[in-house]
Amino acid sequence: MENFTVFIFLATLFLAYANGANDNFKGVATLYGSGTTNYKTSLFYATITTALGSLMALYLASELIIVFKGKGLVPDDVINMQSFPLAVGTGAALTVISATFLNLPVSTTHALIGALAGAGWVSSETGIHWDVLSKAYFLPLVAGPILSLVLAFIIYPLFKKIRKKLNIDQETCFCIGEKVLPMLPKISGE
Repeated sequence: MENFTVFIFLATLFLAYANGANDNFKGVATLYGSGTTNYKTSLFYATITTALGSLMALYLASELIIVFKGKGLVPDDVINMQSFPLAVGTGAALTVISATFLNLPVSTTHALIGALAGAGWVSSETGIHWDVLSKAYFLPLVAGPILSLVLAFIIYPLFKKIRKKLNIDQETCFCIGEKVLPMLPKISGE
């Protein structure tokens, strides 16, 4: 039992490392790209905010941990296997770190769900509950982006009308303070 606990902890650390390697800088890329901060400072901000976000998620999302145990997706006897969380954590971590090294887009959530379904399917004689996978996991992952697209198609024309009505264009400056930064050169075709 103790060996599995150590391995599960190591798999969790590996998944956290893979997730950080893939996502850590995304939240501050604009700070670095705009020249607001240098690389080292941006990375520091990213690390601190990611760590704080992890702690808040641990505190606020205890129910989410239950969902990612696979309850309802796989039989309870599989969930209770000591090797199941090890397989899920390792599978998700390998997926995320592989995609990161290959410069492929990846979602840690999708990797976890894939690892849950894959490990559950391989570990169970009866397989996984496909209806639970589609309703509790797949449907929300597909519905979110579709809902975002629909809202964007509705909201964007509204904001475009407001922008034109207020005579706001690319040259419009919403300035705070006295320092004026030079505008970026226009790219041909704009």
